[in-house]
Amino acid sequence: MLMQTKCAYCRKPIEQGKEVKNTLLLIRGAQLDREKRDYCSERCASHDQMAHEA
Repeated sequence: MLMQTKCAYCRKPIEQGKEVKNTLLLIRGAQLDREKRDYCSERCASHDQMAHEA
């Protein structure tokens, strides 16, 4: 069975090899944390980063 990756922002299935990898900077309390996530596009990656900055 093939494991299908989903976009971390919009949850759409991503074709293997076509994912956009991005390191998200998260604010957890007073700490900054980096987390690697896979997205279906650069647009989703930037929207997810903006959502965590708000």
